[in-house]
Amino acid sequence: MTPTEFPVGDPLAHKLPAGKKFVYLQCSTPICATVGSFIRQAVRALGGKMTTVNAGSTAQTAQAAASSVNSMKPDAVILGAIDPALFGSGLKKLSDAGAKLVSLQIDKDVKPYGITFNYLGTDLSRRNGKLLADWVIAKKGEQADAVLYTEPTLDISTPVQKAFQDEMKENCPSCKVRVVPIDAATIGTTAPRTIVTDLEAHQDTKTAVFVSLSAAAGLPAAMKAAGLSVTTVGFGPTAANLQDIKKGSLTAALNIDFPVSTWTAVDAAARLIEGAEPTTSEQAGAVPEQFLEQKDITFDPTHGWSAFPDYAQRFATLWKVS
Repeated sequence: MTPTEFPVGDPLAHKLPAGKKFVYLQCSTPICATVGSFIRQAVRALGGKMTTVNAGSTAQTAQAAASSVNSMKPDAVILGAIDPALFGSGLKKLSDAGAKLVSLQIDKDVKPYGITFNYLGTDLSRRNGKLLADWVIAKKGEQADAVLYTEPTLDISTPVQKAFQDEMKENCPSCKVRVVPIDAATIGTTAPRTIVTDLEAHQDTKTAVFVSLSAAAGLPAAMKAAGLSVTTVGFGPTAANLQDIKKGSLTAALNIDFPVSTWTAVDAAARLIEGAEPTTSEQAGAVPEQFLEQKDITFDPTHGWSAFPDYAQRFATLWKVS
């Protein structure tokens, strides 16, 4: 699957006035930090002012974050794959105060929470779960014997898991699939040990699949130390994950075009600030994605992957700032 069409084609009606305030409510996983870096670049290119507020992974931290953002009187708030229920009434208060809220990959009706637009919702998560299963079946066939490592605090986790299990059951009924939750707070610390311990206890497992490949941070070294070798694949790799794929210590990733998708979320926020609606393609959830294996990492992993390396110039033209 190779992307062929840029997901945004319609320019803004007017250049956005300089200095509009954007806030990113960032979750606690490494991939959310990656998303935040691209959002910052996009807001800067648009001429806005950007603030990142850590929302954490609990109701207490999320509600405290929303409360602090409310005092900033932002024009737009962007949040990643965090369950909006964690924020209590905090998001609704932001919306009632006039902020435009744009979410990324939320698996529920977002309107009751005051979110104006949910880009890349449940349909994308279901598609990704299906694609991950199809990849496993294509590579391993009836010998798949897979484990799916989920992250329950991520809102994408449940739909990805269901779609993965459904697709495996339908197209490889003899394949074995286990599901093991990983605490997002342990990513980069004890998560590799948890995964290795699980794999050691299930020697027949041939493929480790990740709802978010960021959970595999530090895993190659831990598997090598334990003498383990399994096929690995997951959604949404970090730069470190891509480097591991390039070195051959992780197998593959289903990579969403983080630069383009995050800049698209900022584009949607800008249109809402102007009083317009997100574009038809944004509302349809158009986004570039591609499976990347070692042979595909011909770019600098530290810069991430994009199907459109000239995305910044494309958006600058759409935003009338080029």
